[in-house]
Amino acid sequence: MARDPLNPDPRILRELQSAARQATNGQLLRLASALDDLPHRAVAEGVMDAVRPRLRHLRPSRPLSLSRLLFLPLDPLLVAPGDWRPGRGLVPRSAILPMTEHLRSAEFALVTALEARLAGAKLTDVVLAAEQGALLWPAASRALPRSPPAGWEEAGLPGQHFAAVAKICATLWRHAPVLWPLRLAGRDGPPEATLRPAFRVIAADGPEAVELCLGALLPYAAQPACMVAVVAGLSQALAPPAERALDRYLSGITPGLEGADLEAMADAAARFARTLKDLDSALTRDKPKRAQQLQALRMSAAQSCSERLEQEMARRLTEPLAVLLAAPAPADAAVEALEQAAMALRGIGDSTRRLHASGASERLFAPVIAQITALAVRLPASGAGFLRADALRLLEILAGSQVAARLG
Repeated sequence: MARDPLNPDPRILRELQSAARQATNGQLLRLASALDDLPHRAVAEGVMDAVRPRLRHLRPSRPLSLSRLLFLPLDPLLVAPGDWRPGRGLVPRSAILPMTEHLRSAEFALVTALEARLAGAKLTDVVLAAEQGALLWPAASRALPRSPPAGWEEAGLPGQHFAAVAKICATLWRHAPVLWPLRLAGRDGPPEATLRPAFRVIAADGPEAVELCLGALLPYAAQPACMVAVVAGLSQALAPPAERALDRYLSGITPGLEGADLEAMADAAARFARTLKDLDSALTRDKPKRAQQLQALRMSAAQSCSERLEQEMARRLTEPLAVLLAAPAPADAAVEALEQAAMALRGIGDSTRRLHASGASERLFAPVIAQITALAVRLPASGAGFLRADALRLLEILAGSQVAARLG
């Protein structure tokens, strides 16, 4: 008897997940591409669940499929089926297939035309996603059935919970054309000038819609606490749902620094440190739990940064430096690679300092800085080998321009 593709063999799925966890970055990118071509998404989503943090850092080029575009507005609320619990404002990934297939039947002409326009498109095409999403998302909200669609229970989803999941989807799809520009502007705050009018529209749908929409946006906001304060300030009635959304965000946020390459981690650590600084403004006397959560997040992020520095300092800095010093004529690309590694390491160290844990990272930098300082004094100013200017450039990156200038 053939196995139901909606319910893959658990043993095989565990083996695939284990292989994905052990894959190199290059292998994982190839695996993600292969999984995107599978006709049945249950296996692909099950394997992806094991490595999603790494994939977020690697940012593979993913096709902009119908189901991916449909559920883009719900990204932060999607969880693995095993992690889903009713009543928490989340959507199990196993709901994606039956809800997508229902939409395909209910809006056949729209979906057919849209899939033709999406052919060959990538998830990184945010302009196309906005254009086509503006057509798809409101239609999907209107087309939701009153009862579970075909394949719902076969995907392991209890029928009695369909209405609650459908309400979450309907709310976010209805407001997605307004939310999408805010999500793209997340690195800029998002700006208050765009936030206020958008949430005035959402607020007309009630406090529950405000809470859900904030929950979908906060993970992309560089200033989540400021964002919540702006929404809460629109009216007295919006303060409670806005504060609940922030508390839920805080309970689920993680540094997410594992699995990234060195340069990606430096960028992620810097962004996380800035986010925590913003969240400091959400600390009030009547919210002592938030102070505990932020302290725990700082400690976790600082520990990840310190551990990564310790792991990478020799491999990416001191050992390659020794190779360059021994080479009669080191290649420019090798010198540049060393500088790039130094910048990434320094970036992680700076983030550790902003996380109020500078001691451990500076202790790791001290011997390297001392070594390069000694090199800068004795290396030749000209020639084919590693030069004094090269050492001063490293010193500038690792210890600052003033330290380098004193030796220059």
